Amino acid sequence: HILENGKANWDITKSDESKTDEDTTDSNFRLKLKQLEIKNIKIVYWDEQAKMKVATDKLDVDLSGDFTADETVIKTILSASNAGFEMDDIPYLSKAEITGDIRLDADLKNSKFTLKENTLTLNALKIGVDGWLALLDDGSTDMDIKLNAPSTQFKDILSLIPAIYAKDFASIKTSGTVSLAAAAKGLMKGDTVPSFNVKLAVADATFQYPDLPKSITNISIDALITNPGGSSDLTVIDVPKFHLNMGGNPFALNLHASHLFSDLDFALGVVGKIDLNMIKDIYPLENDMQLNGILNTNLKVASRMSTIEKEQYENVKAEGTLSIANMLVKSKETSDIQINDATLNFTPRAIDLSSLNVKIGENDIAASGKLENFIAYALKDQTLKGSLNVKSNYLNLNDFMSESDAQTETESSTAVFEIPKNISFMLNGNFQKVLFDNLTLENVQGQIIVNGGKVDMKNLEMNALGGSMNVNGSYDTSVNPQKPTVNVALNVKQVAFAEAFKTFETVKKIAPIFETLGGRFSTTFNMNTALGSDFTPDFTTLTASGLLQSSEVNVQNLSVMDALAGALKNDKLKSFNVKDLNLPFTVADGRVNTKPFDVKMGGLGNMNLSGTMGLDQTVDYVAKVDLPDSKISSYVKNLSVKIKGTLTSPKIELDYGSVASQVVDNALSAVTGGAVENVADVVNKAVEEAQKQADKLVAEAKTVGDKLVAEAQKQADELVAKTSNPLAKVAAEKAGKALVDEARKKADNLNAEAKNQAQKLIDDTKAKTQK
Repeated sequence: HILENGKANWDITKSDESKTDEDTTDSNFRLKLKQLEIKNIKIVYWDEQAKMKVATDKLDVDLSGDFTADETVIKTILSASNAGFEMDDIPYLSKAEITGDIRLDADLKNSKFTLKENTLTLNALKIGVDGWLALLDDGSTDMDIKLNAPSTQFKDILSLIPAIYAKDFASIKTSGTVSLAAAAKGLMKGDTVPSFNVKLAVADATFQYPDLPKSITNISIDALITNPGGSSDLTVIDVPKFHLNMGGNPFALNLHASHLFSDLDFALGVVGKIDLNMIKDIYPLENDMQLNGILNTNLKVASRMSTIEKEQYENVKAEGTLSIANMLVKSKETSDIQINDATLNFTPRAIDLSSLNVKIGENDIAASGKLENFIAYALKDQTLKGSLNVKSNYLNLNDFMSESDAQTETESSTAVFEIPKNISFMLNGNFQKVLFDNLTLENVQGQIIVNGGKVDMKNLEMNALGGSMNVNGSYDTSVNPQKPTVNVALNVKQVAFAEAFKTFETVKKIAPIFETLGGRFSTTFNMNTALGSDFTPDFTTLTASGLLQSSEVNVQNLSVMDALAGALKNDKLKSFNVKDLNLPFTVADGRVNTKPFDVKMGGLGNMNLSGTMGLDQTVDYVAKVDLPDSKISSYVKNLSVKIKGTLTSPKIELDYGSVASQVVDNALSAVTGGAVENVADVVNKAVEEAQKQADKLVAEAKTVGDKLVAEAQKQADELVAKTSNPLAKVAAEKAGKALVDEARKKADNLNAEAKNQAQKLIDDTKAKTQK
């Protein structure tokens, strides 16, 4: 395997920089190779730099000769199956059988090899080769080689077509005259090539499978490839005649091409009719295959590439049509393909697609539009431009995905795909129903622009998940096809929370609580992220912002609210409806950030919430909760709560410091305008409430501390009980005592801190009452 940069995979040794004197003394050593056998070898030679691939299965080679003599005879017998040769992505040879019996007169001293008795067989085609080849000191190769096929039959030529060679080839009946010859003479070095020519002539040939009623007749071919030597750009391909009659329908082609690499000059003409229904009478199809339809073509194209590249279309000849009518392809292995009609009109500037109506399985597509720069795209890999109007009543994208792609999650249901950089299309789409994995989209319409390896979506409107969506954004593979980037702006209206969670992997990550929420939501959502190879977002790169809105949300079975209900001793917080939710949020550095927002909980009062949630589901929120029917105190109307831990295992921390302040402030405001004698009662009640909260704080700290010590003592006892060795038992007792001592120290610190907080609570209350 040779990469485009010339690096080869067999170059695996380190260079030896040590210098040693070479021994130039003649050696008496001689090796006469009696026999070298290579059996059943599979070889692939892939040169990306030269855009060439050669491969073969089951290669057998039998080699002999005296490779130390100045002159010897090298005998080679070889056979190979499933051989292939590909150049510039064109398969010149596929699934071929090759045998050879070659004898070379080898002048090893001068590196010159002369072909003697030899035969080569390529499928059924037998070839004789005469001449010589010499390897020169300057790295060039000199040659004078002639190839001929003296007893060639038309059937031998047909054997080079894999589909025919694989189907009952021995029983095919043929007729006609054939001649095939080739020659190469001169030097080959670098870009310099020898002069060469290949000529094929077929006259009045026919072929027919014996069990089928119809044949292909009147086959005539004149083909000549020549080069005078020097530059490969001087190669000329000339096919003035390629004609056949398929079951009574004539088909003809002619081609001339020169200056293949510098400035391609070509002329192509195709005219004919193909009745697909007749193919079963000519070629043995599989039992489950059915073909119908008519293909008609009458096309002439001629130009130089430079003329097209300069857009001098007045000097380009391109005219004709290609039409397909009532085409049907049925096979057990694939969905039925039905083309009701397709018409392409060719002009120098563009191909006009006046109509296309295709049905693949249950999927239907109708299209019309224009394709520009098609010749440069086909021949020089330049950009194909186009504008198309595409419609469909039903399009199930899952039908076009491989089995390995069809996964459970919409965003991970396929691998990333590269957008060709040499495609520039503007598509105006109107799709009544589109299925993608478990997502159903309806009434999809808008504009899709494909350009330079990027897809842009412009005002793509659709109905989905019981609501509607507007999509603007892009999918970009121009920088790194293996890690595309997505930039999308969504405007979603009235979509069900649970459906969004079930459908989108991104929602599961940034809003996992959607799974338990009831109701519908609307949102404006902007997201930018790279994608992994499985098409899922790379959450380390994901940034997003948006506004989530809902007129009513049903909250239930949410661990955070269950924990909050327990802390506030109010079971009504476990299940309630939120009115008029208005939630702004951002996503960055792996966390979802929510600015302070109000949650209206109906008869339960309101809650103001702010904080962050990690994509790992850790939470860090502050909730300020209204308490209209507080069981803590009649003077406590709201409470500040810290929510830590994770969504499934939250930890609630109550801010008791705010309780005392509210007790005093609310108690004092209750007597505003009242009799002076009531003030003392209120003050006493505030201090009394503060004392209760302080006592409660100390008691809770003592309970926690006692639990710490008890648990430590339990672990210490278990440690000693599990140890039978006397020395180990002593060590276990010491370790257990240290464990208990550490727990007592933590308990003492906890109690001391609680007493300090309790005293501060009482002192602050007294200070406020004095004011």
